[in-house]
Amino acid sequence: MDRLFNSHWFVRIIAFFVALMLFAMVNQDNLGNQPSVLPTISNSSYTLEEVELHVNYNEEEYALTDAPETVQVKLSGSRSALAYFQMMRPTYEVFVDATELEEGSHRARIEYRGFPSELSVAVTPTTANIELQEIQTSSFPVQVDLLNTDSVEEGYTVGTPIVTPINVDVTNAREFLSYAATAKVFVDMDKADGTIEDEYPVHIYNSDGIELEMDSNPNFVTVRVPVTSPNKQVPVNIKRTGKLKSGLSIEQIELEPADVTVYGPSDYIESLESLGGVELDLSKIEDSTTIELDVPVPDGAERVEPKKISVNVTVGEEEERELSGVPLNIMGRSDEMSARLAADQPAYINVTAYGTEDQLNRMSTSDFQAYVDISEETAGEKELPIEFNGPQNIRFEPDESKNAKLTITDQSE
Repeated sequence: MDRLFNSHWFVRIIAFFVALMLFAMVNQDNLGNQPSVLPTISNSSYTLEEVELHVNYNEEEYALTDAPETVQVKLSGSRSALAYFQMMRPTYEVFVDATELEEGSHRARIEYRGFPSELSVAVTPTTANIELQEIQTSSFPVQVDLLNTDSVEEGYTVGTPIVTPINVDVTNAREFLSYAATAKVFVDMDKADGTIEDEYPVHIYNSDGIELEMDSNPNFVTVRVPVTSPNKQVPVNIKRTGKLKSGLSIEQIELEPADVTVYGPSDYIESLESLGGVELDLSKIEDSTTIELDVPVPDGAERVEPKKISVNVTVGEEEERELSGVPLNIMGRSDEMSARLAADQPAYINVTAYGTEDQLNRMSTSDFQAYVDISEETAGEKELPIEFNGPQNIRFEPDESKNAKLTITDQSE
C-alpha cells in the first residue's frame, strides 16, 4: 500500500477524479437538460444556529447595555452551492448598524454580508431591540485588603500599604457605573519576612461586596507593604578618640537623634541596651561645630536607622581647678582577693581638674572619684595607674605620681 501511495501516477489519477467531481457539482445547475454523468441535484436549504450578532455603535460615547447575542440564519440554494459553502466556510457577518443612533432603546434592522451570491439568506429575527447608554467615568481610591496578617514570621510587624496609583478610573454605562462602590486589591501576607512589593489586579465591588465584571484603568496597581523585623530604640554611645588641641575643652556634646532604631532577630534585640561603635575624633575639632557620623550596623543586627547622626560639639577655653584631699579608692576587690595601699602611698591625693569654666563651676566633690582597679591583677606588690570617674567633659590628673602603690593578697591561699 505504501508503494501505491508513493506512485506519482496514482496520485495524479485520484486528483483528476476529485477535480472532475467538484467541477460537475458546481456546474450541474447550468447544464439544464444536457446529459451528465451525475444525477441532477435540486435546491435545498441549510440553517446556521446561534450565529453571533455584532452591533456596531459609537463606542467612544455609548455603551451597549442590551442586545440579542445570536440569531438564526437560513441559507437556500442549490445543493452544490450549499455544499461548497459548507466546505469552504467563507467569512461572513450578521450585524446591526447603530453607528448613527443616540442614547436610548431602538429597534434596528439586522443586516448581513459575506455570504455567497448564489445563496439566498434569511435572518430570524429580522430586527433587534438594542439599548445604548451614555458612557461615564468615575474615580475610585484603591483599598488594600491584607490576607493572613496573623501568619507573618514571628516578631515581624506589618506596616501601612502604599498603593501606586492611589486611584483608578472605571468607565461604563451610566446605570452600570452607579452600582460600583469600591476598588480593591488583595495581598497575601502568609509567612512574610520582609517588605512585599508587586503588581496586583484591581477588583470592582458593589455596596454589598459582590464583585462586578468591570475593568479599571489601570487594571493593575503596584502595592508596597512594609514588613519590619523586630526592632528596638536604644541610645548611642559616642567613643572619643584623639585629644583636643591645647587650651580647648569640651563644653557639651549633643546627638541628633540621641536614639537609633536597631532591627534584628528577637533574641539579639531583647538583650541590646545601647549602640556603640560611633567614634568622634577630638583631634579634628578646632572650634564649636556639627559633625555628621556614620552609624555602624553591629554584628547580629540587620540594619540601623538612621544611618547617620549629627553630633553638635561645643568647645570652650580650658581652665583648671585644684582639688586637694581626694580619697584614693581600691576597686575590684572580691572574696578571694583583698588589697591595701602601701605604707608610703598617701590615702588622699591632690588632683587637678581641667574643663570649661561652666563645667568646673557645676562640679562638686561628690561628682567624681579617684581609684585603682585590681580586678584583673594577681597577688603581690603592685604599682597601678590612678583612674577617675567623673563628668564626661572634665579631665582629671593627679598632681604627683600617676600611679599608686599597693599590696594585693590572695585570700584563698
